[in-house]
Amino acid sequence: MTTITTTTSSNNTVEGTLRVYKQKEEVWFDDGREERLLEYVKSKLDPESPNRPQDIIKLIDDFGVNENFMMNVGERKGACVTDLIAKHKPTTMVELGCYIGYSTVLFASALKKNGGSKYTSFEREPKFASVAAAMIDLAGLSDIVRFVIGPSSSSLVSEQAAGRLLSTDMVFLDHYKPAYVIDLKILESLNVIHEGTVLIADNVIDPGNPSYLSYVRSSPEEKLKSLNATSIDLNSFPSDSVHQYKKDYAPDKTELPGNPNILYESRLVLSQEPTGSPDGLEVSICKSILV
Repeated sequence: MTTITTTTSSNNTVEGTLRVYKQKEEVWFDDGREERLLEYVKSKLDPESPNRPQDIIKLIDDFGVNENFMMNVGERKGACVTDLIAKHKPTTMVELGCYIGYSTVLFASALKKNGGSKYTSFEREPKFASVAAAMIDLAGLSDIVRFVIGPSSSSLVSEQAAGRLLSTDMVFLDHYKPAYVIDLKILESLNVIHEGTVLIADNVIDPGNPSYLSYVRSSPEEKLKSLNATSIDLNSFPSDSVHQYKKDYAPDKTELPGNPNILYESRLVLSQEPTGSPDGLEVSICKSILV
């Protein structure tokens, strides 16, 4: 287990070099801030220095510190993930939930730097995917990044059926919290998870994801007992997590049973949100697939 402890100061910095975003407001996304962010980034980029992912990330962080809260993974947790990319050197990576592309730019850049060649990002909201795609173009990463727009669960099934998602070395989960287990089970059922696949789940402390933690930490024997329990108990999640994306979307009822014979080695990495509040990543490695 890795613990990261930082101290917030009064000038929106964290002891050391890390900065703190503005706090989350009553309305914290989908109110025009995403489009304002893109225009901000475009206006601040140096035209003489194109295709610099680190410049994009810095400008997004600047916006989060000085303008509006943004629900990004942030530089603290982001560094944990890029360290994992450097360590495991995945060739392919799947992202569930890209929002405005902060994580997409950061992780796809790290993937490419470490020899990877394919980054697939699933995003339900077309407006957010459009902003993220623009960020990827500005960062010069369009050659390895592909966006899939639509409900994650049914999109995973469609992508696998089309032969575009047959296997992946790393998965970053940061979308609709009750869908973490549902979508992991889909990936398992479709044989996309293999020995050595690394799963990284965001927000397992804030707002929390007890069903996901229980699943990846369970033994194959324990999972066999609940093989038919595909639906997730929404009462185990905070209300704002359940209803966050509900307003305009038809329910995605795609579910598969998963593979209880997959054994994960799982650990919690303590870190912080961009606002400085405590959070953590659950890092799970597929150690074996029992037969």
